[in-house]
Amino acid sequence: MAELYLGLLHYPVLNRAGQSVASAITGLDLTDIARSAHTYQVRRYFLINPLPSQRRIAERMLRYWLSAEPEPSHRREALQQVTIVATLEDSLRQVFAAEGQRPLLVGTSARRLQGRPIGFDRLRAQLERERQPVYLLFGTGWGLAEAAREMLDCLLPPLEGPGDYNHLSVRAAVAIVLDRLRSRTVIQEE
Repeated sequence: MAELYLGLLHYPVLNRAGQSVASAITGLDLTDIARSAHTYQVRRYFLINPLPSQRRIAERMLRYWLSAEPEPSHRREALQQVTIVATLEDSLRQVFAAEGQRPLLVGTSARRLQGRPIGFDRLRAQLERERQPVYLLFGTGWGLAEAAREMLDCLLPPLEGPGDYNHLSVRAAVAIVLDRLRSRTVIQEE
């Protein structure tokens, strides 16, 4: 089985006007995504932000939750997988150092974008059968900017409900994508 990595990118991402910007880190994204990542056996969750002030805030939150007493151990256990880095390239170097090979970099988007598509079933099968690590990249703000999309090897389809509304929080999107790729739940009819 291939190792699975996850990155939450805060730059370069888009704002509402379609401009490339850096977005702010939130405490909920730090803790909730770490818990989902740990549940689905993600090897490392990278929080990616180029702004030193944002990384310091995230590091302070992380230190707090890792040392808080009497903090339930399940949160501490999940947060031990978080690594805060300045760039996507920094995280890719760390994955390469750990795995000895470049991961398959798979992007996500709430919109249908041009790119090499890969379906959930195909990526799930690849994770189960191949050895090449897979790195899922999620964007904040209004999604991955072109500079980030150019680095992708392939792109998952957007998560879509039955209607036209499509604006999930990144935390919800991460949980759904991880469940589609790693769930061991089998639905049995009564």
